[in-house]
Amino acid sequence: MIERPIVFYNKEQHLNGVLHSPANSDALCPAVVLFHGFTGTKVEPHRIFVKTARELTALGFYALRFDFRGSGDSGGDFSEMTISGEISDAIKSIDVLTAMQGVDPERIGILGLSMGGCVAACVSGQDERVKSTVLWAPLSDDPPDRKQEILERSKHTPTPEEIAQLNPNIVGKAFYEELPNISPSKTIQQFTGPLLVIHGSGDQAVPVSHGKRYYELMRDRDALTELEVIDGADHTFNTVGWEQIVIAKSISWFQQTLA
Repeated sequence: MIERPIVFYNKEQHLNGVLHSPANSDALCPAVVLFHGFTGTKVEPHRIFVKTARELTALGFYALRFDFRGSGDSGGDFSEMTISGEISDAIKSIDVLTAMQGVDPERIGILGLSMGGCVAACVSGQDERVKSTVLWAPLSDDPPDRKQEILERSKHTPTPEEIAQLNPNIVGKAFYEELPNISPSKTIQQFTGPLLVIHGSGDQAVPVSHGKRYYELMRDRDALTELEVIDGADHTFNTVGWEQIVIAKSISWFQQTLA
């Protein structure tokens, strides 16, 4: 396999990523793009995105993982981050991937973790090029308690001292202002392809009810739809066993649906 840095642009800002390519393939190959979570990067905890991309590539897939603008090595500042901006970055990443020699534009999959799952849900419903989707511990807007919690938090403007003590990743006003208009649970219902949702029952950051909601909304479609709840697993699957289950299930899914 071949791994190389890649830089592409959206809204005149650079996005840094890594492209994983299968070696010695003469035929067009399927491809998967990975979307990281809130305050995350293209690596993600315990390098789970790196491991997933490498396993996909070993099986003949292209895989692209990148940092959204304002995160990781990409341009912009985190305070400028919005969900709609990350959706725009995600669609641009599909533009870049489908234009690459060797990639089959008819066999594109996406995978999103946490808020990246929210982004993936929205992209799946908006971009017909997406043929298969996997959501890991995805944030949803339904039930709405999470959205209300964030909106209430936005009413208090923290002092610099409070920011320094709580979290150096400052969420800007634009994020809160657009939040009522972001509805991944509604947008994803336009998606007609296979959908796999994986969530840990012990997730304290994004409760398993969020993942179950996506499944409940989509399970009656005429498309393969599955929910995998990993007993006891936390938000980012922080044991060897949980990680192995998540990666193996996801790779098997893409093999099945993008063959």
